[in-house]
Amino acid sequence: MSPRLTRRGWVVLAGPAVLLSALVVVVVVRSGGDGCTVTSGGQTVSLSRDDTEKAAIAVTDGRLRYGDDAAARTAVQRAIGLKGADGRLLAAALAGSAKAALVCDGFGAPDSESDRLNGEGLTARAERIREILRGRYRSMPLGGYAPGGVHSGHMPGSAHYEGRAIDAFSRPISAKNKVRGWALAQYLVARAKTLDIATVIFDGRIWTAEKADQGWRPYVVAAHGRSQATVNILEHRDHVHVDVFS
Repeated sequence: MSPRLTRRGWVVLAGPAVLLSALVVVVVVRSGGDGCTVTSGGQTVSLSRDDTEKAAIAVTDGRLRYGDDAAARTAVQRAIGLKGADGRLLAAALAGSAKAALVCDGFGAPDSESDRLNGEGLTARAERIREILRGRYRSMPLGGYAPGGVHSGHMPGSAHYEGRAIDAFSRPISAKNKVRGWALAQYLVARAKTLDIATVIFDGRIWTAEKADQGWRPYVVAAHGRSQATVNILEHRDHVHVDVFS
């Protein structure tokens, strides 16, 4: 007897071989992981992706003061009920105080969408990111895109040339602006799956959905023959880069 799919989605299975196959599928799906972790100062907290994203949204829903861990803790507790040491750690990451601390499990590339650029020179997915940044991170100027697309000024193969990338600037380079940058970078990682984000780069570190199990990896460029100012820009010391899937 073959499996039968009803209108309500119930699958009627017959035979031990079919049942075993169904169990194997369930195990494979669950083993992929769909969570996030925050690690800093020898402490680690694990959360579901949903809770991490809810907390990230809650922290930025208020008037975010970068590095204000107390305000972030209140937002985290109200959003997902997390408090104590775990709540403090997550809040520190989302406020930018705990740098390169928040990572989330990877996920497969979503279905491809049209590569047509809008009036801003961005794909539909990238435009969604731009709208969020303009609303939640108004103090950070945006760039890396232009009407008709950009054709120079970035490294070869850059997603900027396809209208899939945006830069959010936190200049000049300073301790305060690094906190601002890390707050945004970790917000983007927390929401990566929902927003179809492929890559986040900041302050010489890179996170990708493809290699998420490796966390924040060093992002190093060749310094030979380049000024320190140029190296700082290429290593994204003064801006957060985010690009989306095609």
